[in-house]
Parts: sequence; structure tokens; C-alpha cells
Amino acid sequence: MEAVVPYYRKAIFLTPFLLIAFWAGAQKDGDPSKASSYLFDQNYDAALEEYLGLLEEDPDNSVYNYNVGVCYVNSNFEKLKAIPYLEKVLYYDKFQYNAYYMMARAYHFDHQFDEAIAMYTKFKLNAPGSNTKDLDIDRQIEYCENAKALTKYPVPVKFENLGSNINSEYPDYFPFIPTSENFLIFNSRRDDGSRMTRSGLFASNVYISTVQDGEYAPARPVSQEVNTDNGNEAVVGLSYTGEKVLFQLDNKEKDASQLYLSEKVGDVIKPPVLLDETINSTNNEISACISKDGRSIYFASKRKGGFGGKDIYITRMLPTGEWGEPENLGPGVNTEYDEDFPNLAPDEKSLYFSSKGHFGIGGYDIFVAKFDADTRKFLAPRNLGYPINDIGDDLNFRVSKSGRYGYIAAVREEGFGDFDIYRVTFQEVLTELTVVKGIVSSKAGKPEGTTITVTSTDPTNDYLGIFVPNANTNRYIVVLPPGEYNMMVETPGYGTVERVFRILGKGSFEAERTEDIQLEKN
Repeated sequence: MEAVVPYYRKAIFLTPFLLIAFWAGAQKDGDPSKASSYLFDQNYDAALEEYLGLLEEDPDNSVYNYNVGVCYVNSNFEKLKAIPYLEKVLYYDKFQYNAYYMMARAYHFDHQFDEAIAMYTKFKLNAPGSNTKDLDIDRQIEYCENAKALTKYPVPVKFENLGSNINSEYPDYFPFIPTSENFLIFNSRRDDGSRMTRSGLFASNVYISTVQDGEYAPARPVSQEVNTDNGNEAVVGLSYTGEKVLFQLDNKEKDASQLYLSEKVGDVIKPPVLLDETINSTNNEISACISKDGRSIYFASKRKGGFGGKDIYITRMLPTGEWGEPENLGPGVNTEYDEDFPNLAPDEKSLYFSSKGHFGIGGYDIFVAKFDADTRKFLAPRNLGYPINDIGDDLNFRVSKSGRYGYIAAVREEGFGDFDIYRVTFQEVLTELTVVKGIVSSKAGKPEGTTITVTSTDPTNDYLGIFVPNANTNRYIVVLPPGEYNMMVETPGYGTVERVFRILGKGSFEAERTEDIQLEKN
């Protein structure tokens, strides 16, 4: 059984119905079983090599071209290479609407958001309704709209690759550091004698590196109390002092990946102990973090009573030493989509976590929610911003004691070829930005040609922005720093709507705000 550990292969933007349609066609056309088998196993590098060879003999074959496109979309740096192959598919076979979806994914990842929206829309218009629902196309279009707004305001950060002592040509991911930053523990799927999986990557093991003379020493695998040659092991949490470590390990008896707690004494990691059934359910528990006093555990799980996907829960230790019934963190954190990888800041007033909901730009984004002492709940979170968050899945952000540094795994051009571990430095105090969003509507029908002009009422602030709602949904997005603004909404055939509103900062900061606009006919 494979542990459900993200990053154990390259990102997958493919659902079974897309594959089934083309596997069936491949078998009918005599597509070699070797290439089809690699694709089935999501071993995209091997599959790409096979299909490119097949295209040399049959360059106009729709199946081969489509599957080459699939492989490129699932590559790290060559997604746009998929486009000409997918265009050829549509040229020869107008009914293969799946190619629109794969083209949309390629454009989305290349930050060509308008082109991506156009392709998502074509897919939605041509594909059966159940397929567009399964892929949540409306949400993908929303991601593109959000990304157009958020990428205009990049966060001033510096990415520092931790170098060859830590990173390899294989996926290295989920970094954890104690507040002292005197060691780093992480996961890797490098060629270290572990079993090679069907996806073409090696089983995951846990590595550790200590700081010597201000630098991370060459990473070494942790003891065999944790790592095995055949199973997938992953570190998924660490206490602030570094004395308690949370692992995700295969549990063959329950046929699931579950959470274990271990103690680190000096350089020795003691045998991990399976957490009880209050935390570990019949589903896969993916990630967790532990409080400063060791008496609270936050963890992600998909279980009954949640908001729809994976939610983040807290369990507290009872006087008996057992863990109490988990409590859902509520709508300030959880959404109908997946939430994962909770990480408490050292002051325990901020919770960093990953979410496919809230105001995201694609896949998982990293958010931070502040704890409100009066309500005893976490308030609505804010997106950490681009480029910390990009279009792919961004997971497990670990912040330093000072809050100036963060640790994250990312695929970047200067990296070693796959996910590498980076130390992120916040170069300036982050400006709090509020996302203002809403729908422009009218009882007289769908308004068209709307423009929204936003200006600052402060004469010392020359802010001016002109925005156009989405042509299909009439949804608009504006990202603003604290201040007072005038919004003027103009639509042919309708009366002009003007609003003055304030974006609040400090303790009154809102990450998101809804301002729907109702138009009246002239």
C-alpha cells in the first residue's frame, strides 16, 4: 500500500475519465502496452519517452498526441510544450474536448490566465456536465480570476535554496525546524536503496541535517526505527523545541497511513508510537502539529461532521493522558474544500495551513489565521500571497521564531530538478491587503460591458484601478491596502453606482470582503 504523502510524484492534473477515454482509444488503435502502462502508473517521464517515439512513426495520431500533452502538463518546467500536441488533437478529432482541459492547465500554470479561462470555458461548453462538475471547472476559472488579481501584488520575499547538502535531483519536501533552527528534518524520495514505486519515484524516507558553523550539514537518513526500504515514511510535524516529532507511517493492520508520535532525545529519535483512534480514523490522516506544552494536537482528517473535504481538528490531552474528542476548527479555517498541514506559529497566535478553499489561486495555497482570544476561535485567514503561493499545490509552511523566515518546498527554475527545500526571507513588513469581491447583477437581466473604477479618497494616495468583471459570471475582484476608496460602477444602459468604503487595518483587518453591486435600468 502507498502512503498518501503529497509530493511522492509530480503533480497530477488528470482524472480517471480523461484517461479512460484515451486508453480505450489507444487499445483500439494498437497503442503499445508499455506506454499505456507507464501512463496508467503516472510515470510521466517514461511514458513521454515512449509516446514521443511513437509519434515519429505516426505523427498525426490523436491518442499519441494527447498523451504527450498529458505528460508535458504533468512535468515541472515544460507544461507549455503540451499546447501544439493538444492543438493537433483538436484539429484531427473535434470531439476530444478533454484536450481543452489539458490546454487550460498548461496556460494556468504559465500564468496566462485569460487564455486558461478561455480553454476552461470551451471545455465546459463541450464536455458532458458530469465531467465539468467532477473537475470543478467553475472553481478553476475562479482560481484564474483570483490569480490575475493577487499576482499583481507580489510579496517581497527572497527564496534561498538550501543547496546540495539538503536537496537532490529527486523530490525533497515537508521541511520542519525547531525555533532555534539548529536542525532541519524533512522527507525525500531520492535513490537511497528504497523501493522504486510504479510512478518511477522511490519510496519516501525521512532525513535530518544539523547546523554546523551556520550552515546545514549534509543530510542523513534518520534511524531504522522510522525508515524502511519498502514503506513510505514521512515527517509531518515537529514541536517548537524539536523534542516531539510526528510521523505518518503505513499501518498495515488498518490498511491506511496514520499518525505516530516520537521523542527526539539529542540525536536519537525514539521508536514512534501510534496515536490512538481518537485521532487516527479509518481514513488516511495526513498531517499534524503539536502545541508548545505538548497537550494539544492539530491534525487534518476527512471524517463525518466536517465541512465537506479534509478539515483541520484539534484534540486536547485529558487528565488521564488520553486524547480527547477532536473539535473541528470551524468555518474560520475550514471550507467545503480540503484543508491540510496545520502549523502553529511559535507564539501560538497564528495558524498556518494549506487550503484549496478561501481566496486561492490554484490547488493548495498557504493561509494564516489569527486566533481571537475573545471568541476563542480562529478568524478568517489571509492568503500568504504570490510567489509563496503559486498555481500548484503549496503545502507545509514552517515559520521561524522571529517570523522573518519560513521554510517551504517548491519547484523553481534554479532548483535541482524537482521539489527542493527553500528558506524564505520576508524582506519587508507585509502590507495587509484585503480582497474585495462581488457580483454585478440586475433584476432586468445580465448586465454587459461593466467597468469598475476604484480611486482613493486620500489626496496623498494616487491609487487608481479599473476592473472588468468576468464576462460569464459577472464576478469582480479588487485587492486593496487599508484606506478609504470610491468605487464607480458603469454599465451601458444602466445607472451609475457609486460607493465609498473603507478598508480597515490593524486589529480590524479583513482578509476578504464582499461588495455585491445591484444595477438599475436607466
